[in-house]
Amino acid sequence: MSAFQRAGFYELLGNRSGRLEREGGFLLKALARAPVNRVADLACGLGLHALFLAEHGAEVFASDLSEEMIRHAGERRPHTKITYAVADMRQPQGGPYGLALCLGNSLSLLPNHEALRRFFAAVAAVLAPGGLLITQTLNYDAPAMKRPRIRVERESVEDGDIAAVKRFLPGHDGTLLSITYFAATTGAFMENTETVLLKHWSAETLLAEAREARLTPEPLLGGFDGTPFRENSPDILLSAQKTS
Repeated sequence: MSAFQRAGFYELLGNRSGRLEREGGFLLKALARAPVNRVADLACGLGLHALFLAEHGAEVFASDLSEEMIRHAGERRPHTKITYAVADMRQPQGGPYGLALCLGNSLSLLPNHEALRRFFAAVAAVLAPGGLLITQTLNYDAPAMKRPRIRVERESVEDGDIAAVKRFLPGHDGTLLSITYFAATTGAFMENTETVLLKHWSAETLLAEAREARLTPEPLLGGFDGTPFRENSPDILLSAQKTS
């Protein structure tokens, strides 16, 4: 890897843990409930969920703010039922959709409460009657998330090794995430660091914003396995329906 490509690192390091095996069953049940077979995959990243749902019959509009991610997803996961586009999650295009997804803690990339409110209102506007919005965020109120921590991910590639060192520094209402990517390949070494602030959205805030957008939330889950949400759950999984 002679030049830094964030999408390439995500592909090699972030797509190894059986994500679709854990999440797929839940998503297929949601798709079966959708009043129309059209899905908006917002902040789609690598296109994993978009391709999975397209292969199960959905028409998918997959968008991400990163041009690099959309280019990568289109090259690695093309499908006749997927339309990839560069777009902000707060400005979903098209519709009406039977199912809208915002997974992978992407809501924590929104900078403030007003941006979160705009997201919920905009998604509600493009959902069909009876349509579902599903969001997945990390539960920053869990005790484990309130401590500084470091995580290392490593993978061997054809001509060497790559790694990502992730440092998490929690604050009052956000966590500073610093990621340093390393690539040690034949005759070359590369290092690149990026930093982002992840906003802490509580379960109560997410429920309130869903209701404000005139969506009807279902009981929160703590994960894709259907476990009810608890104070120490790793995730906040919100499903909310457009009922009027």
